[in-house]
Amino acid sequence: MKINRNTRISSLIKEKNETIDAIASVNKNFLKLKNPVLRKVLAPRVTIADAAKVGGVDIEFMFEKLKEIGFEYEGEEKKITENESKKLSMKENDPLKKIKNLVTLDVRPTLDSGEDPFNIIMIEVKKLKEDQTLKIINSFEPIPLIRKLQSKGYESWTERPEEGVVHTFFKMDNAKWVDNEVEEAVKKNKKNFDEQLTFFGDNIKSIDVRQLEMPEPMVQILKEIETLKKSQALYVDHKKIPQFLLPELEVRNFEILYKEIDCNHTVLLIYKA
Repeated sequence: MKINRNTRISSLIKEKNETIDAIASVNKNFLKLKNPVLRKVLAPRVTIADAAKVGGVDIEFMFEKLKEIGFEYEGEEKKITENESKKLSMKENDPLKKIKNLVTLDVRPTLDSGEDPFNIIMIEVKKLKEDQTLKIINSFEPIPLIRKLQSKGYESWTERPEEGVVHTFFKMDNAKWVDNEVEEAVKKNKKNFDEQLTFFGDNIKSIDVRQLEMPEPMVQILKEIETLKKSQALYVDHKKIPQFLLPELEVRNFEILYKEIDCNHTVLLIYKA
């Protein structure tokens, strides 16, 4: 398999089981990918370039590790410049780094228990006031989370107070959390839903996740879309619109439509964009 800086870790793992051990030799935190739940949620978010930054190594070092297990690099790799490496972080003298009201969230116990802390973090982010700063305590720099919150108008910076501990700070920069995020990401249009349902015809897989406990509905949906062909769609009976699933579908380049049946039943139609 040929790889480049934008190849996602999920693709590498799918191709070769040795991938996790290879990248764990760079940073032992990647051993968490052996947990199937975390692997399904985290691996699709992280590229080789992201993994290099998390591991604190040059991307060329990552490529060498992956070449050792049979991957082939394609293209001419350019070293990341200092300016590029700081794109995901705030400038040192940025006035936003002046912290007045700090909210601290340590996600290490959640990760150690084998769960994805994304939902917990997003709940805290949504509760943040304009004058508050959120500090995430982790064992590595959460590159996908930084990228996600940047798109929401949040600035961030990281500090490493001791070996194996990373503090990532998020602060709103004249931006507000969009309360109607779901409505923006999912087009609530009954006609479009029905038209797409008709378009896919018999090429539809159906699942019902209404009786599953969190986070199993999202895990089950992510598992099912991995096997979808481009001509297929996934029809899901759900209790509600799964807000925290939306960024995962965006990362994987899937579109979603929905239709509310009643207050406890919403049907989803998910397909490749």
